[in-house]
Amino acid sequence: MEATHFSMANSTTTQKLCNWFIQQANAKELILTPVKLNHLVILADWWHLHRTGAFLINERVEAWPSGPVLPSIYHEYKDQPPYSSIEHPSRRQPPLEEETDIIPFLEHIWNVYGKYTAQQLGRINTAPSSPWKQSQGKHEQAHRQQITEEHVQAYFKSLAG
Repeated sequence: MEATHFSMANSTTTQKLCNWFIQQANAKELILTPVKLNHLVILADWWHLHRTGAFLINERVEAWPSGPVLPSIYHEYKDQPPYSSIEHPSRRQPPLEEETDIIPFLEHIWNVYGKYTAQQLGRINTAPSSPWKQSQGKHEQAHRQQITEEHVQAYFKSLAG
């Protein structure tokens, strides 16, 4: 049985996090591509689960053949070249509220991972012990299935080991 915990901690929408990361990149005049944005939001979600026991966002990451994907990010930017710069946040969701308690956590994620390219973040998120790789199982036949809490927790356990 798959454990999926939806608590108040993960009421943040994917698009609100996207907006926040886009604003950070724009403020620092850095290029943020749809692929890099996808990986940053996934890393924030996985680290939040590891640290607090709850996913950060209200959407589950899926294991696609190319790597982990948040479908809403894919659909938002699918008409744009994946490695071209995103210039504007989504108009579908308001930005994160400034008083939210996750801002320091997101700043830490940005400070650690924001300097990496989309390709480098992709290698992190598809490493042999990654939740994406684990979700594929022995036969590597996963196609758009959800990456579970168990996959993420096992990944962080392997990093500590």
